[in-house]
Amino acid sequence: MKKTIFIYGAGGLGRELLAMLRGSDDWEPAGFLDDNTPSQTLINGVKVLGGTEIINQLPKPANVILAIGDPLIKQKLGTRLEGIPGLQFPTLVHPRAILQDSEYIHIGAGSVITAGCILTTDIQIGNHVLINLNCTVGHNTVVGDYSSIMPGVNLAGQVTIGASVLVGSGADILNGIEIGDHSRVGAGAVVTKDVPAGVVVVGVPAKIK
Repeated sequence: MKKTIFIYGAGGLGRELLAMLRGSDDWEPAGFLDDNTPSQTLINGVKVLGGTEIINQLPKPANVILAIGDPLIKQKLGTRLEGIPGLQFPTLVHPRAILQDSEYIHIGAGSVITAGCILTTDIQIGNHVLINLNCTVGHNTVVGDYSSIMPGVNLAGQVTIGASVLVGSGADILNGIEIGDHSRVGAGAVVTKDVPAGVVVVGVPAKIK
């Protein structure tokens, strides 16, 4: 029997997660939650039920997945929701993602691994992390809570991504590199040196903007 799940965020990522869930044998989308879209709006056949104001009205326990790409917004929302009793944040892994050594890959609560991703071995993925389409994650890599890794990113071996980091599409993070909390890596950047917390890096090789 399928379990119901609410998608928090009715934008593009929310629609992508809806499509992913519709192909799942385990989950049945129960509706969108969104603070900026009017209640009862129909999005790809699924209604927006409301926003934060209806969270306490959901039948508990309630499964919720955060469809928020921006890490800082996601962190604020997630921190608020995690304080509400009865909410659960399942981990979602697309069936066309490859976990080569799943026994040695830990994926935290509320995290999403999408189609085409390849994760090798000895990997730690935090809570509410998004690994978007066609990313590769090498051995001994750590990705902190609330980070978002956009499509086509390569995280080579022994990469450490801090909390609430955004890595833009097509970026390449070389072996052994550390990215500090709350930093942003521009699309297509090649990161060859450690990145401190709270900065933006762009270019080839990546430099602080």
